[in-house]
This record gives sequence, structure tokens and C-alpha cells, in this order.
Amino acid sequence: MTAAGSAYQLKVLSADGSSLRRFQLVPGEHTVGSAADAEVHLEAPGVSRRHARLTVLADGGVVIADLGSKNGTFVGGKRVREAAVTGLATLAFGSLHAVLQPSDPVRSEVLLGSPAASGAPPREKEKISTQSLHPLERLAASLDAVLPPLAHGLLLPEEAAVELARQWIEILPVGRVELLRAVPGEGDVVVAAASTADRLPRAVKPFTVSGPDGWSLRLRVPDDLQLSSLRPLFSLALSLLAARPLARGTPPAPPPPAAAAPPPGLGLEMSNLYRRAGKVARGEVPVLILGESGVGKEVLARWLHDASPRAAGPFLAVNCAALPRDLLEAELFGIEKGVATGVEARPGILERASAGTVLLDEVGDMAPETQAKVLRVLESTSLFRVGGRKPIAVDVRFVAATNRDLESMVEAGTFRRDLYHRLAAFEVKIPPLRERREEIPYLAARFFHRELEKAAVASPGITRGALGVLVQSPWPGNVRELQNEIAKAALLLEPGEPLDLSHLSARLRKKPGERASSPPLTLELAVQSAERKAFAVALAAAQGDAVRAMELLGVAKTTYYRKLKELGLG
Repeated sequence: MTAAGSAYQLKVLSADGSSLRRFQLVPGEHTVGSAADAEVHLEAPGVSRRHARLTVLADGGVVIADLGSKNGTFVGGKRVREAAVTGLATLAFGSLHAVLQPSDPVRSEVLLGSPAASGAPPREKEKISTQSLHPLERLAASLDAVLPPLAHGLLLPEEAAVELARQWIEILPVGRVELLRAVPGEGDVVVAAASTADRLPRAVKPFTVSGPDGWSLRLRVPDDLQLSSLRPLFSLALSLLAARPLARGTPPAPPPPAAAAPPPGLGLEMSNLYRRAGKVARGEVPVLILGESGVGKEVLARWLHDASPRAAGPFLAVNCAALPRDLLEAELFGIEKGVATGVEARPGILERASAGTVLLDEVGDMAPETQAKVLRVLESTSLFRVGGRKPIAVDVRFVAATNRDLESMVEAGTFRRDLYHRLAAFEVKIPPLRERREEIPYLAARFFHRELEKAAVASPGITRGALGVLVQSPWPGNVRELQNEIAKAALLLEPGEPLDLSHLSARLRKKPGERASSPPLTLELAVQSAERKAFAVALAAAQGDAVRAMELLGVAKTTYYRKLKELGLG
């Protein structure tokens, strides 16, 4: 892991000034040249195969060494054999001009999980002293010192504009400097301007340098001042503006929407699943939700819609397994008038869900012919109604769900491979309820309170014994089965009676009618149960080797034999 601030960025301008390349330089040696294996690969006239070496030091700074190049290596306009720089510097390799500057530590360390990026408040940007720099370095440094507020969408302060233009006037003995940006429909917008009209001779000529993204520098200069050789360096300085928003007249761009927070009551695995899905919800890619029947696939699909920019639009679902092929196609794509006797034209779900989301539930049961038509809608964003000849534009986001193994179906040829890959741009699999038992108490309480409100019945809640049975049950029908069980049990309650073992189905109770047989939910007994299972597994895996069992369990010898006795495992 590198120290914060030790990375550098090298920005190299093409010989004609039309493009800019960026190279990230981490601590270590980097060869510059036209050779294919050079870390900084530059193919341009005047660049040798092994032109120069840039050594980025771990504690900051860069050592620049020429490797015997024919056309030389330049730092600050001076040819060097070896030189050291610690901040921003202008370089040249043959015919190519470049700027070397420290990288933004937040951008360079985000993938490394650096503590510096997480808790410490940002420091104010240090003021850059430009007095001892080469004039062209001062030009680039003035841009970097004055304009960073624009990177956050702020307006350029008037005093900053004056300072910027003043520095350029000092660097270049010209009559007037104008920093412009071309805005469609508005012409050139002057961002900063300065003048030395009192020193301007009568014979003047315009000199304009264009940079990327509509930025340009217009100079009105004395007729005898030759600036053409500096054009590439002006273009390089202007490139620093290309990534910044318009300084005047344009409000700051809104920040990207934050990912929706997971709903309450979820376990760790499901919370992480919902967080990832919330990030994807902000886009438009199709989503494929996998899982057993009853795990909550449609619940996740509706949550994705509500967390998306399409939340104001409709959410429509169709069960692909519940309808025959012809009826499903009419339901999806709509139907034209006169297709059959007495049939009137009507739009399908894909039309009615415009600007919204469509859930293709049980998509694994869709007929091959319908699969082909859905694929065409995904690819062309248009459809034909049943019996229609006119294409109709479609603006929906697709979410598909199934309890089938689509990959096996693809290999067996019963589900289209191209449709699978289009629908599974983001694929998420919801685990069954038996693998997330920590959510059962919350779900049971939520379902129970909802049923009490429906029936207008008062109850003090669910007993410890009943909740223990609910937590330990296998729930092959998942959340849907739990919901139905709570709904049935709530109907059997007398006013003021708690939900107890006697209200649950017989299949859930190990010994019907015996309250003491239910798994207790006290922390002490739960810990004992977990320890007993862990010791049993370790003893089996160690095959009687006590030392190996201690290693697997991660306990000391004294603890190991004490627990064996307490747990009754001998």
C-alpha cells in the first residue's frame, strides 16, 4: 500500500494539440518511450524507444532522468539529464509536451480502502507559490490554484477570475487575455478577462488557442510577439478546464441519487443483497431475481421499482406460468381490433407500463415463441400488437423472476440463451427462509400485527413457546408459508388472547399440546445448543484426535474438557 499523496499523474498532449492522454504513476520506476513495453508508451516523432525514466518516490517527489534520447528530456523548458520535482512540473519528451502533478489521494486510494479516505476531514487546499516557477509552469499552476472550486459545481468568484487573468498577463506581455467557453445557443461566454491597454501598441493581432470541451484562450497581442511555438502548451493548460463545469450562468449539476436503504428487519446477508440491488435500481439494466417459491421475489421487484427513477411510473406484473401462450402474448403485447370476432383493440402490459417497470414472474415457464418476441422488445424497444403491423415504442424496465434453474434450461435448450443474458444483466438470488432464521421474529410480528388490524382483534402478542416453534420450523414454503400460518393462527384467537402453540398447525409442533417441548429462546440455551453442534462437528471431523478438535474449535485445553463435561459429550 502506498502512502497518501505519493502517486502522480502524467498528462501528455499530442503533437497537434488535439488530444490528451493520462498515465497514473505509482511509486517505482516508469520508462517513457516508443517501445511497446514502455510503461508510458508514446509513439510520436522525436520520442526515442527508451527516452526517459520517471522514478516516483514513496515519500513524495519524482526523479526525472533522460536515457540518452536524441531529442532530449525537458523540465520547465530546460533540457536535463536528471532532475527532481516535488509538485506540478511541465515536461517535454521530443515533440510531446506534458504536465506532471500529484494525483488526488482520494481517487488513487479508493480501491485500497485507505483509512485516510474514510474518517479524516478534508484539508484546505494549500496555496501554490508560483514566483519561482518557469513561466509556463506558472500558467498551469495558476489554473490549478484558482479553479478547483469549479470541480464541485461552484461559480467562479470574481476575484478568482481577476487573479487568473492577472497571472496570465504577468506571464505573457500581451494586451488582453480572455478565457472563453463556447455554449450552444449562447455563443462565447467570457469566464475571465484582463487588459494592459495602456501598454498596448497600435499594431495588434488576434491569437486564439482552442482546448477540449469548448474552452479557448483568446489573446490580443502586439504584432511582433511570436506565440505560435507556445500553442501546444496553451492547449495543455486549457485541458485542465475540460473536466470542470461551466463557470457562469449554469447551476451546479445535481449529485447522483443515493442508493435506497434496505428495508428493516433483514439479516446481514439479505441487507447486503438489498444494498447491491439498490445501487442497480438507479440505472436501467434488466434484473433477474432467482429463488424458491415464496421467498419474496416480487417484494424485491417492487422495492427495486420504488427505489428507481421510474418510481412515479406504473409497476405491472404478469405471471408467465398462469396463462396459455396466446393469452400471455395478448396480455403482454396487446391486441388489434378485428383479430377475432368482437375483439376490440387494447394495449398490453408493456404499453400500459410506459415509464415504469414490468415484472415477468415465473419467466422460466414462458413458451419459446413468446421468449423470441420478448427478446425483440428488449433489443428494439418496440413491439407489435397481436394482429398489428405498426411498431409501437416501448419505454419500460424489465425485471424477471423464476424459481427454475435457468442456466440448466439454457443448456437443455428449453430457454433462449440470448434472452437469459439480456434479462440477467444483474442477477440476484434470494436465499430460502430456513437460511435466514434471524428474520423470522420480525416477519412474524409484522404479519401478526397486520392480521390483528384486519380483524380488529386485540392481543398481547406471540408467546415464547410459539415464537420458538416458528423460528425452528423448516418453512418449505418460505415467507409465503409463514405469512399464511400467522394469518390462520390470528383467526383462531379469542379477544385478548396471545398467539400460542395451540394456534399453530400440528405439523409445526413436535409434541402437540406440550408447551415445554418447544425450543426455548433464552440466550443461555441458544448458546448451549450452538456450542453442542460445534463440538459435535469438530469431534466427528477430528476422528477422536483431541488436539485436532481443539484446533478446529479454537479453544484451549482447559476450556475444551470443561465444555465437553458441561455439554454432556464425554
